Amino acid sequence: MNTRLLRVFGRVMVASLLGMFGVLANFAPASASNATSYATISGSGSSWAALALDQWQQDLHPDGININFIPDGSAAGRADYMANQDDFAASDPPFRDGDDELGGTSAEHPTQGYSYIPDVAGGTAFMYHILVAGKLVTNLRLSPLTIFKIFTGQITNWDNPAITKDYGTQLPSLPITPVIRSDGSGASYFLTRYFAHMFTPQWNAFCQKVHPGIKLPCPQTEFYPLFPGAKSENGSTNVATYITASYGNGAIGYDEYAYALNAHYPVVAILNPAGYYVLPSASNVAVALTQAVINEVPSSPDFLQQNLDNVYVYTDPRSYPLSSYSYLIVPRVHTTLPTNFTTAKGKTLSTFVNYLLCAGQNQVAALGYSPLPLNLVQGGLLQNSKIPGAVAVPNQTTLAGCNNPTFTNGKLTLLLDAPQPSPCQKVGEPLNCTVVDGKAVAGGGPSNPTSSPSPGTSTGTGSTGTGSTGTGATGTGATGTGATGPATGDGPVAVSGQVVNVASNSPNKLALSVFTAFAIVLAIIVPPTLGAWLRRRRRQEAR
Repeated sequence: MNTRLLRVFGRVMVASLLGMFGVLANFAPASASNATSYATISGSGSSWAALALDQWQQDLHPDGININFIPDGSAAGRADYMANQDDFAASDPPFRDGDDELGGTSAEHPTQGYSYIPDVAGGTAFMYHILVAGKLVTNLRLSPLTIFKIFTGQITNWDNPAITKDYGTQLPSLPITPVIRSDGSGASYFLTRYFAHMFTPQWNAFCQKVHPGIKLPCPQTEFYPLFPGAKSENGSTNVATYITASYGNGAIGYDEYAYALNAHYPVVAILNPAGYYVLPSASNVAVALTQAVINEVPSSPDFLQQNLDNVYVYTDPRSYPLSSYSYLIVPRVHTTLPTNFTTAKGKTLSTFVNYLLCAGQNQVAALGYSPLPLNLVQGGLLQNSKIPGAVAVPNQTTLAGCNNPTFTNGKLTLLLDAPQPSPCQKVGEPLNCTVVDGKAVAGGGPSNPTSSPSPGTSTGTGSTGTGSTGTGATGTGATGTGATGPATGDGPVAVSGQVVNVASNSPNKLALSVFTAFAIVLAIIVPPTLGAWLRRRRRQEAR
């Protein structure tokens, strides 16, 4: 079996599984045409972005666009691009422009030219497993400093006073098991970037403890350092599996939000700079990323990379501070191209990018992502126009024909439409909280807005939950529809006693969840296995 056939086989396996539940397959591509022929293109890389990339490929396949993508991880995707094995790569971190002393990796020096194009956005989510009287806590809220201390071994028990202060009530004495990634991970990169920027002295002290003699300031890394009390797992799927297992009581880990949604497990509501505890919902992440900046200085070593510094400190009440986005790495005109790249492939790739930046963003919330806001779409379209053989891109001022849910006619509408947090989510308000005349009042059950939604719940425009039961009103909008409030019945429970039915009782939704989880597992496990086989085969062929 040759390399190309293996790539096709890997893509077909993932595509056929995801096709079983056909997430929003009725979206029509904006720029492809049945009357046009397209060259097949191949890529590899980010497992986080893989679900969206595969969905978009399915959308465009009827129009003759074929994309073979192997989700073997960001680092592998970058290596494949440098080895001329890919037409494009997907990566959460950029190429390393220096040695990563903390992670034990060296700088990457691609001879090929490239641009970074935003593809999917999301929030670094903190899935957790805490049982109280046999019931799962679902409304945990923590400050970023408390999160930092948990993931540097300074807070080791759930009854710690800092957790009690954040949460609003004391949790039982239960050892904390921080679950980190053992492999190179975009989630690790984004978490450690936040730590390095927001808690610089403390992060430096931690780095010196786990890596004596390290050069300071301690950088962000794809490889989170193992520390006493922590558990390391390979891949997002294994992180989620460990946390949700029966032996995972007391565990907390960082992961992409999609894995928590599909596991039907809660994530922490994080205190943002505006003083509200917020979840990594699609709208909250998109609001935060309106402050992301793309470096457009060609002489900078960080050219075309994202700068999230303003995201971390944004004071909009809806902003989720640990928000970020992933890249496509694509060829660039007037530079050295990957060996097998042609202008015909550039036509296919640029058509694909036009679609994913515009109409494709309408469906990402259903897959656990957030739509890219106006500023990132404009930056992405600019770089798309520089792919050799690129088709025309939408006008970056009017964005005519670019049907993205965060803007209309080139004007950002997200900040007007995204729902505001409930008054009960404000720091200092009690867990037992009701909203009366727009104000938080103690009593009436747990504050629902800090409970994690199940898949299919609203992250779109709509009012936040109020009322004596804490049940959220339904939200409608481009990023989803549904009720945010919990259903009654047997299931996990908040500490103050409200029973929350996290798992759906609907047979159709249950089947969808099973298919989704199964697809994620195979999308993560099978392609990396093929990718590893491929790399071994390539080395043998090169001898």
